[in-house]
Amino acid sequence: MLGWQKFLQAREQALAAEGAPAKFAGSATVGLDHLGIPPAVDGDDLARLTAIVTRALADPAAFFARPQQPVFRRQGSMLNFDSPGGGNGQNGTARARIYQARRRERAIVLLPYWNAPRSAANPFGTLLARCGVTCVQLSLPYHDERRTPGVAFARELVCENLGLTIQANRQAVRDAGACVSWLEREGYARIGIVGVSIGASIASIVAAIDKRVASAALLLMADDFADVVWSGSATRLVRASLERRFTLEQVRAAWSIISPASHAGRLSERLERLLIVSGALDTVFVPALTSTYVERLRGLGLDPTWIRYGCGHYTLGLPFYAAPCFLRTLAHLRATL
Repeated sequence: MLGWQKFLQAREQALAAEGAPAKFAGSATVGLDHLGIPPAVDGDDLARLTAIVTRALADPAAFFARPQQPVFRRQGSMLNFDSPGGGNGQNGTARARIYQARRRERAIVLLPYWNAPRSAANPFGTLLARCGVTCVQLSLPYHDERRTPGVAFARELVCENLGLTIQANRQAVRDAGACVSWLEREGYARIGIVGVSIGASIASIVAAIDKRVASAALLLMADDFADVVWSGSATRLVRASLERRFTLEQVRAAWSIISPASHAGRLSERLERLLIVSGALDTVFVPALTSTYVERLRGLGLDPTWIRYGCGHYTLGLPFYAAPCFLRTLAHLRATL
């Protein structure tokens, strides 16, 4: 067993190192402009951002609502539509790959992990479709063709700019909701959502505020967005930048609108069943944060099915863990959709 754990830890480090050279972080900033808000007159931008976030938490559905209905354009297995708040470049167009099942009954929106290439979800989407569940895999903001030119990773989704991080995650929630709208238009009455890592964080918000989402599976999940950044091995550069200017408590308050913890109450009211998967060796979403989230839900009356594998964040993708994880997810979707 110790030999296997050493192998997994070495594999985790090797997989994590693959994307590390591309990552960077600039100087920490509040970033009100990314939310379409002018700077504060008194210069206290952080206080203004926190006040805006506090008001948004009173009605998160309104904060995450799209300003207009999307116009969908399908070409083969690809679905495109405009993405509000994404700017005038490539990120302003959302793209999703469709894995179509033969029967239009069950369907899910799949939100991948941070910096996942579209191809990474091919096995999951293909198997789901073969098992009778249509899968619409969204490319998250700043991923795949949506990436900022000259930047080799999707830095905007988790970065040292507080407002930009909020806007990018808000955009992801809106895009996921648009995918639900497309599935609804195509005649699917039973729609769920599956998220992985940051995709699970986003999926938990979508499931909490969108009444059309009847089922959710959160694979590699944690409680508070800021705590993940502060404790995770994948976000060390972001933390190092943020803590030069802000405290953890200030970042928690600013990012509370995009934190799963803030939406746990609404999620527990909406769903009767929930699947959560975590890894005992996870250094990105550390186990203590998953435990905190599960206990938070239990305190709110939702007792999720919590599956814990002896792997890490990256090694969940190894066949030894990926196969049972897929089967548990499929069983959950069949039972709840």
